[in-house]
Amino acid sequence: MAATPVPPRLDRPARRHGLVGLLALLGLVGLWVLWHFDPAQSVFYPRCHFHELTGWLCPGCGGLRAMHALLHGRIAESWHYNPLPLLLVPAALLALAAEWYRRRRTPQRPWILSPIWAWASLAALLLFGVLRNIF
Repeated sequence: MAATPVPPRLDRPARRHGLVGLLALLGLVGLWVLWHFDPAQSVFYPRCHFHELTGWLCPGCGGLRAMHALLHGRIAESWHYNPLPLLLVPAALLALAAEWYRRRRTPQRPWILSPIWAWASLAALLLFGVLRNIF
């Protein structure tokens, strides 16, 4: 009887690239769904429980409709629904490009995200949520 060969284990970078590829694929599928199905007319998109309970707009309210309009090139309509995605998409693309450039120069550089960015993002999100309900 011949023993079945044991497949080699993937090293960490290979697994990481597989995870990044899977996340990218899921993101593209999500964008495809958002492109084809309008959140204002489709029932399978999630509803905002915060808005239903309080009547106030959370920072994410209108985000799916804004992204749908943005994907179709309707920038003014996107801004009307929620300006946050319109502002965050270029910022995220710029951050990803900068990180890609840094990793090309030093491939073994660890991913270090300062906690100040997390706290600043949370504060900005809360401020946006308050201001959009005042004005």
